[in-house]
Amino acid sequence: MIVIGITGQSGSGKSLLAAALAKRGYLHADADAIYHDLLETSEPMCAELVAAFGDDILHKGKIDRKTLAAKVFGKGNAKKLKALNKITHKYVCRECVRLIRTAKGAGEKGVLLDAPLLIEARLDKLCDLVVCVFAPEEVRLARIAARDGLTEAEALRRLRAQPNAAFYAEKCDFAFYNGGDRDAAEAAANEIDRIAVGEANA
Repeated sequence: MIVIGITGQSGSGKSLLAAALAKRGYLHADADAIYHDLLETSEPMCAELVAAFGDDILHKGKIDRKTLAAKVFGKGNAKKLKALNKITHKYVCRECVRLIRTAKGAGEKGVLLDAPLLIEARLDKLCDLVVCVFAPEEVRLARIAARDGLTEAEALRRLRAQPNAAFYAEKCDFAFYNGGDRDAAEAAANEIDRIAVGEANA
């Protein structure tokens, strides 16, 4: 079974390419969606987060994502972001491994592991092919602000907390420069699928 990892800086538009790949028979495992689900369902993860960041991140007994984000993405909060990732990565990684094993047992063609922190969480080690999506900073900034309801300054802080484009370029097997063109995304998905299937059959 093929496992394709897809990553890139926030706001690069990974979902456009992920959707094109999903149409080619890959089970889409979205690490962000997994994380958000775990915030609602994983008592051990939430207990660790409260212990690390305080019970003021709770609202009606659940983790308030906006309050938590404000704590870890503020200026000078690199250590807090690192602490957040240290706690959450292990839970997200376990769920990704479970999904991959389930897909393999079900005879799926492959899994698309869609994870912004694919490399940092070492999930790339599970992948046959790593794809990175790139987009200009001004485009990513606008997407993040619109998607998450952030001010430009808040969105910029999130961008600055992430590795630069060179980090991804060095570690990926295939690069997609996303200008928002669906035809380009479809063409890239065809090429990625061809490469992945070829490697799996080698």
